[in-house]
Amino acid sequence: MALNRKKRAEWLIQNLKLERELNVADIGARLTNEKPGYRLIMGAGAAQLHAFEPEPLAFAELEEAKPERTTLYNAAVGKPGKATFYAHQLGSLSSVFEFSEACARYLNKGFWTKREITEIPMTLVALDNVKDFPKLDLLKMDVQGAELDVMKGGPQTLSEAVMVIPEVRFYQMYEDEPTWAELDTELRRQGFVLHKFLHQKSVVLSSRRWKQFKRKAGSQLLDGDAVYIRNMEAPEKLSDFQLKALALLADAVAESYDLCAFCLTLLQDRGAIASHVVGHYMGRVPEEALKEPEEAPQPADPVGAAKV
Repeated sequence: MALNRKKRAEWLIQNLKLERELNVADIGARLTNEKPGYRLIMGAGAAQLHAFEPEPLAFAELEEAKPERTTLYNAAVGKPGKATFYAHQLGSLSSVFEFSEACARYLNKGFWTKREITEIPMTLVALDNVKDFPKLDLLKMDVQGAELDVMKGGPQTLSEAVMVIPEVRFYQMYEDEPTWAELDTELRRQGFVLHKFLHQKSVVLSSRRWKQFKRKAGSQLLDGDAVYIRNMEAPEKLSDFQLKALALLADAVAESYDLCAFCLTLLQDRGAIASHVVGHYMGRVPEEALKEPEEAPQPADPVGAAKV
């Protein structure tokens, strides 16, 4: 009996018997149509959210709609020191990096450069220097090019984290923006490996006929949300709680049911969860993720039996 995501998250929380709530940070947490999976865990009372948004108007909207179990920070996380925040009229394009007009032309997004951009002086803070900040279990960040600086400034805060979800750029949108390769190297240096992509975005390139192409026919990769997880090649180095947190996040956030089952199996072998949990979890995995049950083999004909 497969359950929906909310009920499955609640079932996992009940059976994992978490020793504490998860600490989740969302850096660049402006309100969007996106409904991140960590809200399922928050709704079940198993996670606290720490949400960062530096842009004043976007922060005010967050304050007005502030969900329960959330601490808000009107601050910009990145390379410590003075910086200019370029607040774009299209809020999702705001960044501490200047927009690349050459990129906009190539990507057929010239209108990006025609919108108003307000320069706001800010002082950036390293994640490890945020006062009274807890160690994280999950970090999600959408900071338009500053993901590398966030990672470099947070090794202590992330020392026990099991999942990081950065927006990664395949094609540089901003001047001097770090490459995905640099971000990937830093994530691996801190013990994380690429697990999957939640989504990828491509664009239709400019031509006299570009309007005849469907949006999904766009060939130029732009960016996407990647899921990095703690390297699991030596799972004995992870605590029971880390495995429990990764199992829950794998299902509720990444929809990686095999990873969840992997973590549950390790926990069951350690005696950290009940022996029935893995089997019962498989009965709750969405049917589209599972193979069809194999038909029972037919009994063989007896030797020498007459054929009709």
